Amino acid sequence: MHELIHWMIKFTGRNICVGYAFLKITNTPSLTKAKKLLIFVVSICLALFQHLLQEYTPVAFRVFFIYSIYSFILSKLSKISIGHSLIVTMFSLAMAYIMNFLSTIIITVIFYILLGITYTNPIILILTCILDLAMIHGVFKINRFKHGFPFIKNKVKNDYLDIFILAVTTVIISMNFITNFISNFSMRYFIIYFLLFIVVIIIITQKTFVLYHKQKLLSKSVKDYETELQETNQKLQTALAEKQKLVKSNHEFYHRQEALNKKLDDLINNHALDMKTEFGEDYGDILDRINTLSSEYASKMHTISKLSKTKIVEIDDMLSYMQSECSKNNIEFILKIECDVNYILNNFISKSQLETLLGDLIRNAIIAINHSTGDYRSIMVVFGIKDDSYELCICDSGIPFEITTLLNMGLQPASTHESEGGTGIGLLTTFETLESCNASFIINELTNNNYTKSLEIKFDGKKEYTIVSNRSETIKEMNVSKRNIIIKE
Repeated sequence: MHELIHWMIKFTGRNICVGYAFLKITNTPSLTKAKKLLIFVVSICLALFQHLLQEYTPVAFRVFFIYSIYSFILSKLSKISIGHSLIVTMFSLAMAYIMNFLSTIIITVIFYILLGITYTNPIILILTCILDLAMIHGVFKINRFKHGFPFIKNKVKNDYLDIFILAVTTVIISMNFITNFISNFSMRYFIIYFLLFIVVIIIITQKTFVLYHKQKLLSKSVKDYETELQETNQKLQTALAEKQKLVKSNHEFYHRQEALNKKLDDLINNHALDMKTEFGEDYGDILDRINTLSSEYASKMHTISKLSKTKIVEIDDMLSYMQSECSKNNIEFILKIECDVNYILNNFISKSQLETLLGDLIRNAIIAINHSTGDYRSIMVVFGIKDDSYELCICDSGIPFEITTLLNMGLQPASTHESEGGTGIGLLTTFETLESCNASFIINELTNNNYTKSLEIKFDGKKEYTIVSNRSETIKEMNVSKRNIIIKE
């Protein structure tokens, strides 16, 4: 029974350390309590299974078999491929072995040498496991690793990198196997050897980081050059098409313009005869023809710029539709995609919710601009990352929200433009979406640019409502219901 407790504590602690390291290395988003409990239960079950196999299987086979099962379970929880999961699991196991070795030395020095308590004592084993987990946690508190190990997490298709990771983990795990078989090996020399080995591993890892970042920068440069070349080619094709269109339009309107010139010459000559009434009628007719000609020419020359693509058909269709609506209202529409929109859909918001969000907020921006007297008419939509959080930002040059609208936003339908399709339901739906996505909503009226306000949907898990405005004092005074709003200026 004592032996069972000993091995269960040891194996369970190691499995928990491997699972924790795996989730940190892959930078897996926070798991639900149910999934965390599942990992804990799986760690105990695998520990029991591992103990039962001890007498019947070699240690190498047992470790590979147990952690292959664990790797499969972790791949399902983190939603990564099984092959990649197996590599990360083996690396996590190697990391757990190293931390266990270091914590064993620390615990042995403190409790065995100083206090005379044997290492097999269950309390000592539990403290060792806790120290293992604390040391692994400490590694991921380092700024360089707080979002995981980039050369593993962002694994490119690089066979050399896979071989390096597998080689290092195999050597570390093999060393652990060797220590289980060599009982008469001098611990003092083993510690010296192991510390030297760790130094070598650190040097190799550092050099791998350097090579990885060089390759990453090279790949990024190549992609940037390819993107720049594609954009240049696209601009060239657009310029050639516009040139051809201009030549064609000028050709179509040339003879009609000449006819108007002839008409004007005749009027000038006839004016000398003082035929004032007839002159006025002809002048009005020519003015109408000139205006019609100008409108036709402007219509033919009008073009809509090509938008960047999110590569999500429904979202691209919605953005294209809203661009056409902006064009009808003589509003510039700018789209900037500075992050992976697919990541936002996979982790924060559904496709239908994002479609509705874009439609509602851009429609509100169009209405606000149509009520503005300013010459600058523009809407900018940005998918990006700000303060380590993914966000959707919509800027417009329209009029600001009324304070009552700001205070009632998300609580009840709030609109001051019902005659133009503004029902207020859009903002109510927006807040319902934010609630379900644990996202924050920031209205910023201090943009320091041509835009009068920006609406930021920040997927930060905080569910905060923030208003940044030079009307902050008035907003606070009118907030008689004491609604929880963060108001800044």
